Amino acid sequence: MKITLAFLLCSYVAESCLPPYIWEQQFDTEYECLMEGYKQSQLKIQQIGPHDVNTHRMYIKFGCYEDIQNITDL
Repeated sequence: MKITLAFLLCSYVAESCLPPYIWEQQFDTEYECLMEGYKQSQLKIQQIGPHDVNTHRMYIKFGCYEDIQNITDL
């Protein structure tokens, strides 16, 4: 079974998250999915930059799912 990676970009200031972003590539293992999730989360935070991250207190949550229906658990 393939594993799907989903991200949420959130803000403590706004007390909300954007809708989930589903990564296009699926993975064969949980390990591969997690490694890509951590890598892409770091890249996105760097892309957003320290000013916006600090001003809006932004953070990224992600999860790896065998069943796409469970993404609401993120």
